[in-house]
Amino acid sequence: MKYRNKALAAGLLTMCLAGSMLAGCGSVDGSATAMVVNDEKINLGTAAFYLNYQVAETTSLLTSYGMGTVGNIWDNVYQVATSSAEEQTYGDNLKETSQKNLIQAIVLRQHADEYQVTIPDDLQTKIDDAASYTYSHNQDALDAMGTTEDDIKTCLELSTIQSLMYDPMVADTDKNVSDDEAAESTITYARTALTTTDSSTMTKSEKSDDEKKQLHDELQELLDMTNQSDDPASYDMKTAASNLDSTNIACTTYSFDKDDDVMPSEVLDAARSLSDGQLYDGVIDTGDYYYIVRMDKVHDDEATENNRQTIISQREQDNYQSKLDDWVNASTVTLEKPWTKLVVSDKNGYNVKAATTSASGSEAVSSTSASTSVSSTSGSASTSSTSGTSASSSAGSTSASSTAGSVSASSAE
Repeated sequence: MKYRNKALAAGLLTMCLAGSMLAGCGSVDGSATAMVVNDEKINLGTAAFYLNYQVAETTSLLTSYGMGTVGNIWDNVYQVATSSAEEQTYGDNLKETSQKNLIQAIVLRQHADEYQVTIPDDLQTKIDDAASYTYSHNQDALDAMGTTEDDIKTCLELSTIQSLMYDPMVADTDKNVSDDEAAESTITYARTALTTTDSSTMTKSEKSDDEKKQLHDELQELLDMTNQSDDPASYDMKTAASNLDSTNIACTTYSFDKDDDVMPSEVLDAARSLSDGQLYDGVIDTGDYYYIVRMDKVHDDEATENNRQTIISQREQDNYQSKLDDWVNASTVTLEKPWTKLVVSDKNGYNVKAATTSASGSEAVSSTSASTSVSSTSGSASTSSTSGTSASSSAGSTSASSTAGSVSASSAE
């Protein structure tokens, strides 16, 4: 079976490193076996590269969310010790997740022949070039963790095969979604909170009766203004709410289906009693909020079609994950000492001196949009992976100032 070519974006981020890499960690034999998956041996250089990228990628993500310098996160306690489990740090948790993802990627490659999935020549050339470029620009750091150019190439190939496997694996998914299952209604609602949250303690407390009355009166006023407008069905409730009380009143549209469990049942029950353009007569008290609601469309064609595609996508995801779980559960996995001795810790952090980016286009045989990325951040690098979705990453200009945290191993013995 052949799948049509589709353009992919392949980005390569390389960084010039400052300081000594893994100082005092001793010699690391990257050729030592880190794990065995169904008799296939994965060496330490490949596994360490894969894991280190997760460190770099997660650090970058946390920083992008404004969590500041996250150089001390990996040694922090993620899960306290219990009678059935040992204490786990954030570094331990990241390693556990990376291990699961790496095993899944290996198993997917082992089953690629069943779906006639291979890496096309033009993309393989770009993978080879990316591996060469990454190694040549980070040789000292990569040598220190036992990673060779071939190890980088292996990680890229695993990530690429993982991307290419998704579409053929979900091709047999049932895409017939009934109108009743997909049907969605759309409402406009305004609400105001009846509680406040102390940001320092994250505890909630109820507002006073006087505050609640004022909020109730404001929502009632908004309801009256809408009803008394020339056309209540198209009245701009959002602007009116903002003009009335932009601090306490939030107003937006919301689409829901018959199985919705997000919106409070009191609001949905009120909405379902309405026809297109009607407003519910009164302020709804859900305990935590006051609401007013207008039914915009009992049957929203656009929202229904979007929901149909969401249902199909979820079926595909479930189908993919079910097959992958079956393969992984049937696999024999042995974790060797070189892998178990790897530690994700703050103690081996160092700074990025500068960052440069190169990017190139590539193609793969698949109908899924995907991309392959290699990143070397703070001397840490590996391939990104997905669980149930096609792999993707941004191409083009990328930069970074500094990160901390890395993977170390005292030896590979």
